[in-house]
Amino acid sequence: MSRWLNRTLALTSVGAAALLVGSSFKMSRYVKKELARTRKNQVPEGWSQWPKVALMVPCKDVDPDLEENLSMLLEQDYPRYEITFMTLDEHDASYPYLQRMVETAQSKGLKAQIVFGGFSKVRCQKLDNMLAGIDALDSDVEIFAWADSDVRASREWLRQLVSPLAKEAEVGATTSFRWYRPEKRRPLTYLLSLWTGIQFTHMHMNQHVHVWGGTMAVTRKFFDEMDMRNIWDTALSDDCVLSNTVKRAGKKVEFVVPSMTSISSDHSIKDILIFAVRQSVIAKHTLKGVWYPSILGLSVLHLAVFRGLVLCLRAIQAGQPIPLLGLLMLSFVPGGIVQSLCFIKAIRQLVAEREADDPMRAEYYWALFSPFAYMFLWSTLLASAATDKFVWRGIFYRMLNEHETEVYAYPAHLGSADLKEEAPTGRV
Repeated sequence: MSRWLNRTLALTSVGAAALLVGSSFKMSRYVKKELARTRKNQVPEGWSQWPKVALMVPCKDVDPDLEENLSMLLEQDYPRYEITFMTLDEHDASYPYLQRMVETAQSKGLKAQIVFGGFSKVRCQKLDNMLAGIDALDSDVEIFAWADSDVRASREWLRQLVSPLAKEAEVGATTSFRWYRPEKRRPLTYLLSLWTGIQFTHMHMNQHVHVWGGTMAVTRKFFDEMDMRNIWDTALSDDCVLSNTVKRAGKKVEFVVPSMTSISSDHSIKDILIFAVRQSVIAKHTLKGVWYPSILGLSVLHLAVFRGLVLCLRAIQAGQPIPLLGLLMLSFVPGGIVQSLCFIKAIRQLVAEREADDPMRAEYYWALFSPFAYMFLWSTLLASAATDKFVWRGIFYRMLNEHETEVYAYPAHLGSADLKEEAPTGRV
């Protein structure tokens, strides 16, 4: 039995390492190809001119670098767009920043507004903001685009993001991904950065691409055809629900490499852990085809690595040759390091394409944190298996399923907010 188990674990680890390395190299080539393909600035085939875009930015509280992040959204290299900032109400800490952004935008000739989403208690508060933003738009808007308030976008971000929507027969939505900028002398932030790379590696295969809410776009026509507003009405996750709906409609979600953003990881250990577990809980309900194989596969692979370490250490202590099976069980570790190296290479390729003041950076030695990043991912998956509850921006949610959410606790100051089925909205 022990010999059979050792062989099985060794083969599993070798197979996983080969898959990671092969997919990582393919992703590196894909990134290089996509960056070269998207350097052109002309209107995509299928459009006679750039469509009018409504860029919507849901905000709550003050993220690190908030003012710098929002300022970059006012500097987009796109000829026809307007911007809508959404927040809970005028008492939210982000509101003074949004007022300054609207004043700056208007001085540049860019149409901008602030919309209040309120607090409905029937969905996540972010979706309160997003739905209020949609309702406040003029009828001539052709494309909806969203950016989270914590992302640092490049000047070409919006143009690159909406371009694939010209292929409307096959592309239902576009999205990209993020890179958490590690903080010096804070090891957990390096794990957070490489944690995103684990997901990034396989995005050269479209079946592994899912909408990420920090950067996403969809045509207004297709949004209405999917009845997305009603689908979002009681949801918790904006992005995963949109992703699933697009795919059920028979279209694909396109991953746009040049629109990748960076995000500050200047958060407390507690906030990072809460965020990671929350992401896993949402995936458990909305991306079951990813969550279940991931928790099972990582459990087996960590067992293989642990077993390999035990066999190797026993052999060393006994003065015997290190067993080949033990080394093979450990092969997942260097496979993960190569994966992280390829991810870092992709980030460095993106950096080379951008302005000198872009804060996105990556160093190759960070890949040595890869084994701990996998342990971090595995632990968050295990934690999410034990709960359907989490806190998001100070509000406590219980996720019942993909389309149903229970808000069971919230800060006292929100008790005076409108808790009717439909939240109030307001323009400034």
